Amino acid sequence: MENDSDEIDLIEIAKTIWNGRLLIVAISSVFILIGIVQALLSPIVFSSSTTFIPSNQESVQSSGLSGVASLVGINLGGMSSGAEISASMYPLVGESIEFKRLLLNQYIDDKKNIKMDEFLINYYGIDKSSYKQNTNKSFVSEAEQQLFEKLNNIITISVNQKDGFVTISAKMPESEYASNSCVNAREILQEIIINNKIKSAKQQLLYSEEQLASKRIEFEETQNKLAYFNDSNLNIVNSSVINEREKLEADFQIINAVMVELSKQVEQSKLQVSKDTPVFSVLKEATMPTKRSSPKRTQMVLIFAFMGFIVSVLYLVIKAPVTQIINEIRSWKEKSRSLFFF
Repeated sequence: MENDSDEIDLIEIAKTIWNGRLLIVAISSVFILIGIVQALLSPIVFSSSTTFIPSNQESVQSSGLSGVASLVGINLGGMSSGAEISASMYPLVGESIEFKRLLLNQYIDDKKNIKMDEFLINYYGIDKSSYKQNTNKSFVSEAEQQLFEKLNNIITISVNQKDGFVTISAKMPESEYASNSCVNAREILQEIIINNKIKSAKQQLLYSEEQLASKRIEFEETQNKLAYFNDSNLNIVNSSVINEREKLEADFQIINAVMVELSKQVEQSKLQVSKDTPVFSVLKEATMPTKRSSPKRTQMVLIFAFMGFIVSVLYLVIKAPVTQIINEIRSWKEKSRSLFFF
């Protein structure tokens, strides 16, 4: 009997839905219309991405150890020696003010006419009266903060912890802008990583070059003094002249030896800078997408149509029970009121 009752209920529900089919069509049509309007008004977005991998990957043995360690919740893959920024920290670099300011100053069109900050200001109607780029490293104006927030929605940096590759994606209303922004973001990120890695070696190179330049001046002065002295005393042979010549030659040899040593240090510093410079292998270059990534208008209309169908069916199914419950509550209130006055 219970199964029969359930079957009768299903039949009643089916009848209710069939009798209200016109209402279902009407409500679904309204939702479809809303979906069409929403699809047409939604901004067009093109997506482009690039993938690269740092050259400083762990050895096979270390990678195997990292894989085993990851099973017990220990991450060894992100550990690196020296002052190098690990790949797992790249998204944090992308959130830095330095990265965003450099990206805002890049051209996003092939003709090099439009910069990122100009496009965002015009596209989103940002008040640029308070926007002055790079006026202070620690101060961020209100307009600049708005530009930073827009960049967060445009550029995405993700890291595959297992394989170690980094993916940068960009979303822009123009295909050309998306690909160029993606490439700009990758180049700026790599530049920041490289500068951080070779900072110490570059400082040593700069110091060695300054010392070499200073000693070169002294070397040339001593060389000129020795040449002038020899030219002035060609036919003079006495002890004072010989002593003075030997003194100048000794100074010249000392400075020359220092010059040779400093030159070696400069060359070694250059080699160290070259050695410390990270190399990035691009696995997938950013390309200009031919199809927009959003909005997916057909899908949006179908979703709204489905929502309209569900809403209308639910309305028809629960209308009678809800109406009955409301009527019972009203009836109970009226009876309670009549008993109270009685």
